[in-house]
Amino acid sequence: MQLRRARRTDASEGVLPSQLMTPRRCTLAALALTIAQLGGCVPEPASVVEIRSAVSELVDQGRAMAIEHALVNLTTNLDPTPSPAALAAAVQASVAAAVPCAEVSAADDTTVLIDFGAGAATCSVGDRSFAGALRVSFSEPTPDGRLATISFVGLNSEGSGLTGTMRVTWGVDETRRVVSEVRLDTPDLRQIEIQSDRIQRTYRGALQIDGWHRWQTLLGRWKMELRGWEQDPTAPVPDRGIADIATPYEHDIILDFTGPRAEGQELRANGGRRDHVFAVAADGEIIDLGDD
Repeated sequence: MQLRRARRTDASEGVLPSQLMTPRRCTLAALALTIAQLGGCVPEPASVVEIRSAVSELVDQGRAMAIEHALVNLTTNLDPTPSPAALAAAVQASVAAAVPCAEVSAADDTTVLIDFGAGAATCSVGDRSFAGALRVSFSEPTPDGRLATISFVGLNSEGSGLTGTMRVTWGVDETRRVVSEVRLDTPDLRQIEIQSDRIQRTYRGALQIDGWHRWQTLLGRWKMELRGWEQDPTAPVPDRGIADIATPYEHDIILDFTGPRAEGQELRANGGRRDHVFAVAADGEIIDLGDD
């Protein structure tokens, strides 16, 4: 399937240094058309190297999301209508029963402390192991609204570390909105500052997600729009859905998730020329399967 690339323009974004800019090819005809239509020259398509970099960034975003999803499911999978104090008491009891390896206590009437222990991540939460601690505070910003604030420093899981804050609110149709500002420490010693805003719900065992991510690397700023994701919480990338990644090199790369295959979860990437196919193994390894 050939994917069409849509360019976005955001006047609020900063301009990258000239050495990071993608060369633009402008013919006389294009220049004439530019003058006539007050348009601009069309950038070169993204290279395979840049496309693979975008897939690698996606995998690292997935590492952060997997930790966040586990914590959100552990602490906010409940009826949000009771008072903040009642929510805190319910979470304290449910976490203590579900995760006996964790030390669970109340900091005050509306705040729960969860300590998975120090050192290696050996305390299991579902299919993941954790080390470190977090605190969950419940509040009532409006008479009918409830807010859960999840804070953690140096929380470790499956070789990745996460530091930051998530804010969770409940919506209709059993949806939850998760707004986070975190720093991910990856297994290969990268540090990535991430901001995200997602609407999610669990349906028939799959996590359905829509929203956006913004993050900073040494190359510059990245953006990702998530549309129609359906993801097994244990998989590194979704089975279905679209990711539109805006790279620091002023390209949009469209990733179409097409489900499992022998090598891993398949995705088709397009940076403006043709589809390039990848598979992502369960451990996050990226297998390049070439052009379609």
